[in-house]
Amino acid sequence: MSIPTALKTLLKLRGPNPLPNPGLEKLAPIFLTTLKEASAHKAENGWLAVATATFLAANSPSVVGDLYRFASHKMDCNGTAGSGSPTSVSLPSTEPFPLKERTRRAAQMREAGLKSVVFVGVPKVINSLAALTESLEDDVKAALTTIPHRTLLNESLGMEKVAARGHKLFESIYHPHTLKLLAKLGKYHPDFPGHIITYEYGSLLSDPVGWSSRAEAVINRALTSAVGVACLRASGGVGPQLTSHVYGLLKARDFGEELSEGDQWLASADGATWVLGVVDRLVDSLHVPDTLEQNGASQRSE
Repeated sequence: MSIPTALKTLLKLRGPNPLPNPGLEKLAPIFLTTLKEASAHKAENGWLAVATATFLAANSPSVVGDLYRFASHKMDCNGTAGSGSPTSVSLPSTEPFPLKERTRRAAQMREAGLKSVVFVGVPKVINSLAALTESLEDDVKAALTTIPHRTLLNESLGMEKVAARGHKLFESIYHPHTLKLLAKLGKYHPDFPGHIITYEYGSLLSDPVGWSSRAEAVINRALTSAVGVACLRASGGVGPQLTSHVYGLLKARDFGEELSEGDQWLASADGATWVLGVVDRLVDSLHVPDTLEQNGASQRSE
């Protein structure tokens, strides 16, 4: 069945395409600057998770691919990338990480992308994970697991235990307002609380028992909150939810997980402030070329 021409025309209207990609050469300096800031607090994993979620939520899938191309190469955080400059980055001229580390970083990015479903929806996640997959080298694609470990673990536990796990995570973010919030959601739709607790917080945002031994990369409690904050900040227009998840990030230290030094910093007031600021700068970097081009056109017309 073919789509009529008039309908095809309508489909091309009202911004159907993602944001244009400024290009890795223009993005590399902001990547390097923000990575250097994160490295000072041993929060490189947090930087990669936050940057992935930011570009996904901002609807710039091809930039997610460029983020991997950047992150898969060695940066000394002093303005150079291997033997070349990050501002000239065609990046094959720089030294890539060994296969194991490139695979771990790709796995972390796709895990952050998967958890972003809860905050920005399936369509953006599909497009960004597709772009990420296209950017991966063949050896990394071959090394990444194809087994749905999370699904299998959740199924083996049963939905009752998955829901209990989800309630624990939900409580850790929204306490002392948990019951009040769930009651309010139930007024919006009677299935809403159960769906959120079981299928979003339980099945996806929280990790199954034994997950760390199965997963190639873990987006833990602190990074999950950081991903949520990044998605909501980059999306805009959801102030109350953003505030709730900033509180959730600050409470991550009390969840009972062993956190690295970098993740502990992310869950501090300074770390949360950095996350918000880095998201703003990364989103702004997507619009700078358009602004410059428009200003140049305006000057030429004068």
